[in-house]
Amino acid sequence: MLSEEVRKRKEGQSEISPGGVIKKVIKSQLDQPASKMDILDNFLKQITGQVSIQPQSINYEIDDIHSIEWSEYPDIELSPDLEKKITELQIIANSIEKRNIDPSSFSNQDLSKFKVNYAFALNPSQLAAVFTTEKPVLVIAGAGSGKTRVIVYRVSYLIEKGVDAQSILLLTFTRKASREMLERVETLLQDKRVGNVAGGTFHSFAVFVLRKYSNMLNLPPNFTVIDSSDSEDIIDLIRTELKFNTKDKKFPRKSRIHDIISYSRNKNTTICSIVHEQYTGLMDFIPDIELIYNGYSKYKALSKILDFDDLMEVLRDGLRDNIRFRENLQTHYQYVMVDEFQDTNIVQKEIVDFISEKHRRIMVVGDDSQSIYAFRGANYENILRFPETYPDCVVVKIEENYRSNQKILDFTNSIIENAKIGYKKKLFTKNLRQTIPIIKRVYGQQEEAVFIVDRIMELTEQNIPLNEIAVLNRADWHNRYIQVEMSKRGIPYVVVGGFRFNERMHVKDIISYLRITFNPADAVAWHRVIKYIGGVGQITAGSVINDFRNSVDPFSFETFKQRKFYSELLMLGKMLAKASNPEFSLTQKIEIIIDYYAPILKERADDYFIRMQDVAVLKDLSKKYKDLDKFLSDFALDPPSKRVADQTKPLIDEGEEDGKVNISTVHSAKGLEWYAVFIPHALEGMFPSNRATNIEEIEEERRLFYVACSRAKEELYITIPRNIYSYDAVFHLPSRFLVEIDKEKYIFNKD
Repeated sequence: MLSEEVRKRKEGQSEISPGGVIKKVIKSQLDQPASKMDILDNFLKQITGQVSIQPQSINYEIDDIHSIEWSEYPDIELSPDLEKKITELQIIANSIEKRNIDPSSFSNQDLSKFKVNYAFALNPSQLAAVFTTEKPVLVIAGAGSGKTRVIVYRVSYLIEKGVDAQSILLLTFTRKASREMLERVETLLQDKRVGNVAGGTFHSFAVFVLRKYSNMLNLPPNFTVIDSSDSEDIIDLIRTELKFNTKDKKFPRKSRIHDIISYSRNKNTTICSIVHEQYTGLMDFIPDIELIYNGYSKYKALSKILDFDDLMEVLRDGLRDNIRFRENLQTHYQYVMVDEFQDTNIVQKEIVDFISEKHRRIMVVGDDSQSIYAFRGANYENILRFPETYPDCVVVKIEENYRSNQKILDFTNSIIENAKIGYKKKLFTKNLRQTIPIIKRVYGQQEEAVFIVDRIMELTEQNIPLNEIAVLNRADWHNRYIQVEMSKRGIPYVVVGGFRFNERMHVKDIISYLRITFNPADAVAWHRVIKYIGGVGQITAGSVINDFRNSVDPFSFETFKQRKFYSELLMLGKMLAKASNPEFSLTQKIEIIIDYYAPILKERADDYFIRMQDVAVLKDLSKKYKDLDKFLSDFALDPPSKRVADQTKPLIDEGEEDGKVNISTVHSAKGLEWYAVFIPHALEGMFPSNRATNIEEIEEERRLFYVACSRAKEELYITIPRNIYSYDAVFHLPSRFLVEIDKEKYIFNKD
């Protein structure tokens, strides 16, 4: 049963943190001989931000991490249902050993007829994964083990075997990953047929298929795809219309409502169950959130728009309910490969299963130890239950690591060896360098920052480039002292995150005009651009939008001829009509829009010239596209993401920050690697987060810690401040994940 204290912590009501209790801290201070009033006064000043907190209320000396008693750590919830599920998953995971392919059985194959020397390019386990093509295959590829290489050479091998490239479907989670894989295949084979492979993200594949078969699925062929911010705006519109924004000050914001709706759809469950599980403080608002969702769904249907979750659901439902559609896709895509399978949600798994059902030539590649996206609906059970879904599958474990030295692997292996859920694996490498991970005890956050920056300075003196160094945080705010210290020392750094290129006001405006030319029923885009017409408020905007829906010419606005703002509406209509002309190229359409929009932007924005640089980038990007629908879909699904910060020209691609230290959350660092990695704030309640209270959540935190540590190639530093104060807690215990590790696998340095 869930203890009362764990329940309170889950609901954000607890006074207790894993590292201590603020009220207990006050009491312990008051019991001291010093003036009680002085201590209390000082404490009140501390929590109201009038003075900085001095880390002296707890003096927790640690000579050896292993000397800490486990009773110091908070209880972990393990309900009977959860215990039953974990036991079931352990049985499935343990059973895979009998499914393992013997890699040596592929070593004697005659490969002389192939252009590519597969035996030379791949290790035995990778070779086994590449050559097993006619049955379901689960490839468990540990961190840094070359899973991308496996996919690249498998596509190459299939094409060399004579498989029609058009019958191969490769699903990934980023368009960049798919593009790079297929480019590598084409380089290997020097064969243009590779371009016929259906490769892309789940969402881009869905857009392609849903447009192609729109008639069969009763979809409007000119539907537009909206991003998360557009979804939030629709929700806010409905929320305001229903007057929920004034109903109760505690009523959830548009972003929270969107998260709840999206999470319920990704988990294939109800809003009610999600609120009960994750947002217990919002249970009184469940009927209202469900009503908003109902209105949100109707609004999208009227506007011929689909959000990200719609793309997955409509494709899944079509495959499930439309036999002709399902048979078309099954006939067309005979070989299916899925990268990062541990990151799929329930709906995505069902899509893959439906397409693969006929031929069963499916290979999924992933690492259950790196399943860290539950907050997005990813279901770690998908990869663990693959043998249950495909009883005839074989398993290939790839455990040779090409990233980290053996000392780091010994450390990361120990992290995951203690996992309660998952496939057992032990990574090894031929890189036998002996740089052992360091766990550093520091006095406070300032001292932690000084230690990290000092070591970064030392690394640069050893000619290690700054962009080969990363600071990985469990949460964004964990790096605030580090950023200050780097700025003070003049060390350039880049923080992964910030405003994405497609989220900028002026970029969204241009895209909205384009969306209207493609889909005049797109009410979201209309609401965005019509606000620039003087005298058009929310109610009038609704009237204008309703008018064009019933008009033969959506850009005439004749109904509003007597209104003061008619002349401005007329200018907008003429521009949209001109930009809708199919004779113009996409770039020409954008130029027409810019001519109209630039004076509006100039009047509204003081930094007009800087913003116009972004507009120029958008125009430049459009030159790569022939079709407006492809441009709009790609921009919504996989947009340019680099923020512009003190640059004369916008940076629009990740990974181009040469000569800068990377500061990133662990979630954003997955798939990347650096020479040296620093992990600050490795305290219980911070890493793992104190929001993790049941065994599944703790295990996800473990996997997140594993991902962080496994990004390091040669040097790994983990820092533990003596205490860190949050608004309601004091954290001082080292992370439980460190206490579990054999002390011979790291060096512990005290401050």
